[in-house]
Amino acid sequence: MARLYEHQGKQLLKEAGISIPDGGVAFTKEEAGAIAGKIGKSVALKVQIWAGGRGKAGAIRFADSPEEAERIAEELFGTQVKDFVVKKILVEEKLDIEKEFYAGVIVDPSMDVQAPRILFSCEGGVEIEDVPEDKIAQAVIDIFLGLKPYQAMNLARKAGVPPKLLGSVSQVISDLYEVFRRYDCRTI
Repeated sequence: MARLYEHQGKQLLKEAGISIPDGGVAFTKEEAGAIAGKIGKSVALKVQIWAGGRGKAGAIRFADSPEEAERIAEELFGTQVKDFVVKKILVEEKLDIEKEFYAGVIVDPSMDVQAPRILFSCEGGVEIEDVPEDKIAQAVIDIFLGLKPYQAMNLARKAGVPPKLLGSVSQVISDLYEVFRRYDCRTI
């Protein structure tokens, strides 16, 4: 089963029409500084490893200038984070986040389901395992019928998405499911 780094997954999302932050992958401190310079504003430097909890591990840092991005990248390259040696860093624009959501699709392997299950919560920005169950809206998707627009809208509504955001959030949920289906994912 293939595993993707964050930057690879974001590229698939971008190809599906989901907005992602501007950025690029750096393999050297100089590349990190150059990407930050091209972006032209504050950036996030995100270590690319196959592990969650990077923020808590100090593997996501912020820089306000290309020089600072280069200095932080130099500190990060070659270090070990969660048993992985840092060889590449995603440098992307730092977003002013007003509200975060969580959206994911998994294959539910239980005998009763054996189908894709969409999880959505207005409690984004944390590990989904830490979110109370009553704050997570879920839907099992029939693999032959796929995700219908009204299902994505109902999922967002059930989770408490404000009415003015229902259309755009339900579109992202639908697009996320399409990426899941198109690439035969087990989780996204």
